[in-house]
Amino acid sequence: MFPENYKFELSNGKAIGFSYPCTMLNHLVHAEFTNHQCHDLDPEARLYEVHSENSIFFELDGPYKAMILPSSKEEDIQSGRIERF
Repeated sequence: MFPENYKFELSNGKAIGFSYPCTMLNHLVHAEFTNHQCHDLDPEARLYEVHSENSIFFELDGPYKAMILPSSKEEDIQSGRIERF
């Protein structure tokens, strides 16, 4: 059984730690659900540049160490909520 948190000891004496469940979830989601068809317009060249993008990242957060999916990359932006009057 692999531990939940793992730490690599580097040759320079420093250590790098990571959460194994989050790392594996992020790797699998990135491999399966990355959009490789994102287009950005270059206004000067008037051409579209194609790039890959994935905005789903898992992280352990809070006192309960819950897995959280962030709703947006920017602050104060709601994620696709439709309000009806």
